[in-house]
Amino acid sequence: MGKSELVEKILADARTRAACIDAERTRKVAEVEARAEAERNALAAENAERIRRETEIILERARSTARLQKRSAVLTARWQVLDRVIEAAKQRLLADSRYAGMVAGLVKKYAKPGAVVRLSPADTETFGSKLPVAPGKPASIIGGVIIVNGREELNFSLDDSLALVKQELAAELSRVLLPG
Repeated sequence: MGKSELVEKILADARTRAACIDAERTRKVAEVEARAEAERNALAAENAERIRRETEIILERARSTARLQKRSAVLTARWQVLDRVIEAAKQRLLADSRYAGMVAGLVKKYAKPGAVVRLSPADTETFGSKLPVAPGKPASIIGGVIIVNGREELNFSLDDSLALVKQELAAELSRVLLPG
């Protein structure tokens, strides 16, 4: 084997080795790219799932808030209606022509001798002098009567009666609105 053949053989071996190295490099680059793509896909899928879960949580919170706001609005509206109904009942009772007679009947029935009878300032002025017992100092009530027989106090005030009705209606209203 001559020098040129030896050089040719070395060059051929070098080219073969370079081609093998190129092929190995190409294969390794492809493997790295495939791993990187797989990792990107895994991260994208994981991120998409996390975003879906967080979106569901946000949507459920929004729905829950909307339900609470709706329930609150309905409850507020019903309370307003309840307040209007109680106010209308109060006005009708005070304007009723039989109101003074009803108060006088309560005084006649429950006031013992020496009892103190307290009316609202307006009632004291309007019909207090017509009662079977002289009224005492006016009470800070809307209407009705408070009868004090010694240590016993009988409260027939319109304020307390309407407050009791409102409590009963509120309990019924809460049972309707908040079942369970």
